[in-house]
Amino acid sequence: MLISRKLPLAAAVLTIVSIGVASTASLMIASGTVRQEAQEKLEAVADGRRNELEIYLQSVLQDLGTQALSKNTISALNSFMAAWNVSGDNAQEEMQRRYITDNPNEVGKKDLLDTAGNGDAYDAVHNIYHPAFREHLREFGYYDIFLFDLKGNLVYTVFKEADYATNLLTGEWKDTGLGKVYAQSLEAEGAGSFSFSDFETYAPSNGAPASFLAAPVVDNGNKIGVIAFQMPADHIGEVMSNVTGLGETGETVLLNKDGVFISDAVRTGENETLTQKLDIPGLASLGHDGVMAATTDAYRDMTADLSIARVDFMDAGWSVAAIIDRAEILQGVTSMRNTVLVVALMLLAVSLALSTWFSRSLSRPIGALVGEMKRLADGDTGIALDGQDRHDEIGDMVRSVAVFRDAAVEKERLEGEAEANRSLSEKERAERAAQEAEEQRRMKEAVDALAGGLARLADGDLAVSLDEPFMESLDSLRVNFNASVSNLNDTLLMIRDKSGSIDNNSAEVRAAADELSRRTEQQAAALEETSSTLEEITATIKETAGNANEVAGIANSTKDHSDRSAEVVTKAADAMQGIEKASGEIAKIISVIDEIAFQTNLLALNAGVEAARAGEAGMGFAVVATEVRELAQRSAQAAKEIKELITRSGDEVRNGVELVRAVATALGEITQNVTNINERIGGIARATTEQLSGVEGINSAVGQIDQVTQKNAAMVEETTAVAHSLAGDVSELSNMIGGFRLSGDAASAKGRPVAVQASLSRPAPAESPARKLVKSVSNAFGFKGNAALASKAEDEWEEF
Repeated sequence: MLISRKLPLAAAVLTIVSIGVASTASLMIASGTVRQEAQEKLEAVADGRRNELEIYLQSVLQDLGTQALSKNTISALNSFMAAWNVSGDNAQEEMQRRYITDNPNEVGKKDLLDTAGNGDAYDAVHNIYHPAFREHLREFGYYDIFLFDLKGNLVYTVFKEADYATNLLTGEWKDTGLGKVYAQSLEAEGAGSFSFSDFETYAPSNGAPASFLAAPVVDNGNKIGVIAFQMPADHIGEVMSNVTGLGETGETVLLNKDGVFISDAVRTGENETLTQKLDIPGLASLGHDGVMAATTDAYRDMTADLSIARVDFMDAGWSVAAIIDRAEILQGVTSMRNTVLVVALMLLAVSLALSTWFSRSLSRPIGALVGEMKRLADGDTGIALDGQDRHDEIGDMVRSVAVFRDAAVEKERLEGEAEANRSLSEKERAERAAQEAEEQRRMKEAVDALAGGLARLADGDLAVSLDEPFMESLDSLRVNFNASVSNLNDTLLMIRDKSGSIDNNSAEVRAAADELSRRTEQQAAALEETSSTLEEITATIKETAGNANEVAGIANSTKDHSDRSAEVVTKAADAMQGIEKASGEIAKIISVIDEIAFQTNLLALNAGVEAARAGEAGMGFAVVATEVRELAQRSAQAAKEIKELITRSGDEVRNGVELVRAVATALGEITQNVTNINERIGGIARATTEQLSGVEGINSAVGQIDQVTQKNAAMVEETTAVAHSLAGDVSELSNMIGGFRLSGDAASAKGRPVAVQASLSRPAPAESPARKLVKSVSNAFGFKGNAALASKAEDEWEEF
């Protein structure tokens, strides 16, 4: 095959192989890097949702414990139990009729009824405590709040569903989640014990998924009942429905210990709660605060990558799963593959064009020279040798052939002279003929040897050497040919060695630039996630500060009301004492009236005796005396009854005075407690304000770091582009030189630097501003889950 075809073909093959290997390796590395970065992002999202959920669940537990110890809850439970006990044997039917069947509000709004209007003890208690419990339910977003006595009677609920007023020990709902947590709390040791049941369908709530928390209510060391919350599935769903940073297919869901969804998925049109299940190997053995990666093909008809974080809550075995379609993760790699194919085709076309031009620049003059030499060998001395003015090895060869041509011309001249001297003697002619034949033979040998060397040179063989000496007049031509070929061979060897060294150095620069680009992208992604988390924390702190200030205002208002109530009670006590004193005075007056009636009765009796003695003359007086006596007796009887009434009134007044004094004492304690609460809330508000200031400073610092990182990323991209361009140029040069067979290849190979894999050792990351920010946030808020987050960020963040 001609060198004009070998060089383009070799260049095309080498270009295809090098581009194919480099492209395949780049795509594999890019795919692995993209999946690793996506997995790290999924882990960060799952860990963030887990921390948010754990904080909320701990707040629910804390609120349940507070309510179980609250004086208001204790008072309400005692009042409801007392009213329940006097409601009769048909209390269940009566309560459900009042507050469910006859409730004028529609289903789902039965809690709006404060009083049924029948005026009995239960309705009065319900009218007092129901608004407060309803307000608490709305404030914290619970589904329902329950109060039980120790006999299993559900004496109160806010929402009033089919389980209201039933018995959870013997009734039809005893085997539900609510019945289980009630039974567990009934057996608990005392205050501070919590019972939990996982999400399952709950018939009284129209089959909706429900989970329950319960705790015993203790009064002065004695268990008096149980309080329970129905968990707010909607709020948990709101936490899980946040798809920020998860693209178009990503989402987060909450799984139970069996992998069943206990929150709805936002990317589907149906409710998957308790109906969708993911079979994840190792899910049940995942430890507290653990994170694992997984893959599934059994969800939403896609191959999905997952990151699962275990939730630390009541040994429930819950896990937060962050899910995203792998096709979306690799979407950038697919675009990169298409771009690489287009660039590869362009490089192949350019390489073919350059190699064809280069091969023709060598093969055309060499081929033309070979043709002229063949004509010269056939005896044509009129050949025109182009290229004698070239200053390279080809020019040297053309000039050498010109010497052969001149020699052939000289030969013809000599033959002419020989023809002219035919008249010489036969011996001289024979000797001259033999001498000329020998010279012609030696000249032909020299021309043939030189033609063979030029033919091998035209085929790219620079290892050719003419070792057999020519005739003396032509030997300088052989020496010049060998020197020219040797110089060309040494030059190409030196170029090949230098190109190999440059190729190795460019590979190291390219690998370092790629590694630097990857680290820059990783740091930018980590900074973006940190900034998002800090914004959420800032919003939470602002909301907490506002709530604390609002609660402080409510506490101040409550204190003012309690102070005014204390004044009213004091005045009432003084008035009751005045009534008691007036009752005593009235009793004394009644005693005087009683004595007067007694004396009047005696006088009337004496008058009657004297009238009887007087006979007929005293009969009229006797009638009057009888009437006076009867009047005195009636007065005495009336005075006796009035005295008894006054006595009972005095007793009631004294009891009222004692009760008023007790109320005054209780109001004093309430005022003191409200004052203490107000002081603590003020402290919380001040601390929250300080935290807000600190987090805003951190936000500003993160923004500055992000700007610097973006500038670094731009510089890294420029460096990477230059490194890849240099590698491409060196590869083209090596491909061109590879088309020649050079002498001294073995020795040269030993002296050339060996191409090494550009695998740079990764230095240990130094302490960066990003790590300091994560530590500051973790230390400032002390969240249980954030400690793991900060530690993980320290291990995985890298910088320049």
